[in-house]
Amino acid sequence: MSAPFVYLACHRSDTDVWPDVNGDVDAVADIFSGPGASDMLKTIKIKRITEEIVTQIRDYIAQGELQAGDRLPSEREMAQQLGVSRPTVREALQVLEHTGFVEILQGSGTYIKDITKQKLTDPLQILVDGSDKRYKEVYEFRTAIECWAVGLAAERIEPEQLVRLEEIIDRMKARRAEKAPVDELDAEFHLAIARSCHNGIYYHVVKTLLHLLTQVTRISHKELFISDEDQVCLLDDHEAIYNAIADGDPSKARELMAFHLNRVSLKLLSASSQEK
Repeated sequence: MSAPFVYLACHRSDTDVWPDVNGDVDAVADIFSGPGASDMLKTIKIKRITEEIVTQIRDYIAQGELQAGDRLPSEREMAQQLGVSRPTVREALQVLEHTGFVEILQGSGTYIKDITKQKLTDPLQILVDGSDKRYKEVYEFRTAIECWAVGLAAERIEPEQLVRLEEIIDRMKARRAEKAPVDELDAEFHLAIARSCHNGIYYHVVKTLLHLLTQVTRISHKELFISDEDQVCLLDDHEAIYNAIADGDPSKARELMAFHLNRVSLKLLSASSQEK
């Protein structure tokens, strides 16, 4: 993926505009004299271009513009796009590698790392596995944050993101017609909504929990919603949520997301009580 890097320009101090004093010593002195002159001048802090590049790439990652596994342009291409030298780009990439955002593979390129993969997944997985109570808590958590998020998506989604959601719905319909599982597309739909919120923190929280949420979704599809009627209901839920987002109706989107997640939660509780 080629990131749309912003051109960075380095401003030289010798381009600053100073009064024309024509060698007049007194005039020069006047510039730095007068009431409060000693308190007026502040230390100038020049932000390093390397830091600008690091910040820019990290922002693209936070916004979901750069995904885990994406390959960055070559040093030469990045230097041209950014308007800086190759050593500057190389230094920025080394900072990003050191902080865990990218992986530099000699002879292959620089790739975005999955910064969420090793953070919370394993401890949560251990906590939730085999616990009906914890699965219920997962849905309580999902209902709270996803109902808020889908409202944001209805307000902020961009045209290409709406097309993406529609494509997922179409693929779900095609898979259902083939009697094929759609649990992965279900999880993909919810992740696409997270990205459409344009809230970088929320998006990465969801990505951090994606493995867990995907497992919960798989269980709901394979063990709870096993009949054709159940699967049709789930598909209808997703299509209704999509339509509310497309209509730009945050209240309706939140209402439908709550209905959808509550449906799954109730099904889970029902199955749990029957086993007991």
